[in-house]
Amino acid sequence: MEMLLNSQEERCRMEVYNEYLRKIPQLLTQLETVEKMYEKAVLEEAMLQEKDSSDRSVALYADRLQRTKQQCLARMEDIRQQCRLIFQLKAQIEQESTALCKLMEK
Repeated sequence: MEMLLNSQEERCRMEVYNEYLRKIPQLLTQLETVEKMYEKAVLEEAMLQEKDSSDRSVALYADRLQRTKQQCLARMEDIRQQCRLIFQLKAQIEQESTALCKLMEK
């Protein structure tokens, strides 16, 4: 039987690959959380439309919601970029790894 993880480089490649496999669900969970925060801020903003905009507390809360939305949008973009990069690096390892290529053969 052929040894698949027969070099230090291949073993390191598999460790990195496993880290990517763990990171993907974590990033997706973070994305879901941030998207929910954004949706809640949008909902609250809509609810504030019915309130007196001259009320200082309403104005402060509306400002806070606007900042929350901006932060969420920035974080969502950051997470998406991280996901794209991880998927690209994962695909690169899948192409370069002799062990993975052999395991994926039919």
